[in-house]
Formats: sequence, C-alpha cells, structure tokens
Amino acid sequence: MHIAVVGSGKVGSALSYTLAFEPYVDLLSIVDVNEPLARMTAEDVLHGVSNHGLDVEVRAYPDASQVEDADIVVVSAGFPRKPGMSRRDLAGENAKIMRQIGEAMRDRNPDAWYFVITNPVDAMTTLLAKVVGDYERVIGTGTNLETSRFRIILSRLLGAPVSSIEGYVGGEHGEEAVLLWSTVRVDGSKPGNVDREEAEKYVKGISVEIIRATGGTRWGPAGSFIEIIRGLALNTGRILAYSRPRQFEGMDEPVYVTVPARIGRGYRGDMWSLLDEEERQGIEKAARAIEKTYRESLAAAGLV
Repeated sequence: MHIAVVGSGKVGSALSYTLAFEPYVDLLSIVDVNEPLARMTAEDVLHGVSNHGLDVEVRAYPDASQVEDADIVVVSAGFPRKPGMSRRDLAGENAKIMRQIGEAMRDRNPDAWYFVITNPVDAMTTLLAKVVGDYERVIGTGTNLETSRFRIILSRLLGAPVSSIEGYVGGEHGEEAVLLWSTVRVDGSKPGNVDREEAEKYVKGISVEIIRATGGTRWGPAGSFIEIIRGLALNTGRILAYSRPRQFEGMDEPVYVTVPARIGRGYRGDMWSLLDEEERQGIEKAARAIEKTYRESLAAAGLV
C-alpha cells in the first residue's frame, strides 16, 4: 500500500514515523514545500525503522503533484495553530493550501482516499471534497482526538483503566465539540456520577496547554489518527469519531461533521439514532458553525 503524507510539520512528521511501522505500508511518500524538510524527515524516518526488520520505502517530494497512484493521501499541510488562536482563525490561509493540494493530486491519484488533518479540519475537509469532487473518498479527523482526550479524563475521574472506558465526542473538532455522554460505559456499564464540567474543560482546553508548553501537539494526533488510517487500509469496521458529510435542513450542500461511525472503505452506518435529542441538536449546531467557516473558506480559496 502506498500512503502519502502531505505536510511535514509536527503532526505530519510524527504520523509519518508512526505509519512507517504499519505492516501494510510498502511505500510512504512525504511531501512538503520545504524540500529539505521533506527529504530530511524521510531520512529520519528511515533511520527509525532501520533496526526493526522493516523494508518500507520512503520517498520525499517538494510538490504534491509529483505523487502518483497513492492509495491514501493524508493532508496535514497548513499553518499551525499558535497560542491564543482558534482553529477557525486558520481557515483563510489553509483553504488556499487545500485547493492547491486537491488540484495537484486528484488526477494523478484517481483511486486515493483522502484523510484531512489540517485545521479547521471540518471546514477544510469539506473544501477538499469539493475540489476533489468526491464526498465518498474524503474523510476528516473529526473529533477522534477529542474522543481520546475524553477517555483519558474519564479514566482519571472514575479511577478506572482507560482500556475499560468507552465514550465518544461528536460535532466539530474545536469549539462546538459535543461530549456524547449517552455513549459512556465502563466495562460495558453506565458509570455513576461524573464531574461533567471538569471533563468538558479538559477535553476542550488541554490542547491549549500542550501548545503553550511544547509548541504543538504531535503524539496525541499521531496515535489517534493512525486508527482511522488503519481502518481505511484494513477495513476494520471499528466505531471511530471521524467526520463524514452530513446535510441538515436549510443547508445548500453537506458539510463534514462527526457522528461516530464504523470506519472502512465505504459507509457502514453511524450512531445517530442511538444519541439523545440534546446530543443530536448539539451536532446540528456544530454543523452550522462548520458551514459558516466553510463558506468563508470558499471565498478565501477563490472558489466562489
């Protein structure tokens, strides 16, 4: 399998390293407009796997148009979030990058699935799907990282191992994330009282603390997103909190928003009917916020 990672920043490089250890990856293409960064990231990744008996081929490119016949394209290129910034603040400049990548890759990679990481990810995923012209083969990270964070704080608050925790976050990756309390289970059972305010504060605020201390998140996204890529590559069917297109009343076109769903090559159903009414309303509110950012992104990218 050939996987291309476009963008070699903190998340892109960490994910490239993680992917190199995946047994189904035969060829890994690393792309960055900063050619030395792409080339040296590829070298660094190769050094990391050299003593592990892995024969993955790693190539480096300065231009996304040079990548051909990828099975999965991971899009992490764009301006990173800095302390004090909202993810939505990145929409204008990153929209232009999404357009460039989509136009550069769609013809040379006709069978590729696209997995978008670039923030604000839900609006950027919607924009890339429009450029590529395929809502089926484009998905976004959605709230999978929030879901990882949700399970960590639940583990701490409940005093239970994280392996025993189930629970998802839906809606927008960002301000309109919706903690789906109806999905929370500990060893298959509903837990007792939980400090919901503390949990929400952690899920929505911990990234700011990480960025302030380290300059950016990397290992959390890499560990979280590899499950989505693995789901596409191996058709695992696991329920994950990634984003797919959804259209609500009054919308001219669908936008990408998260309702936890089975992951694989093709839609396998989601948890919408299992959520309570308040959660569904929260997801719809998130979708309308995403739509607003998406509309602004279209104008910034020159697509209207």
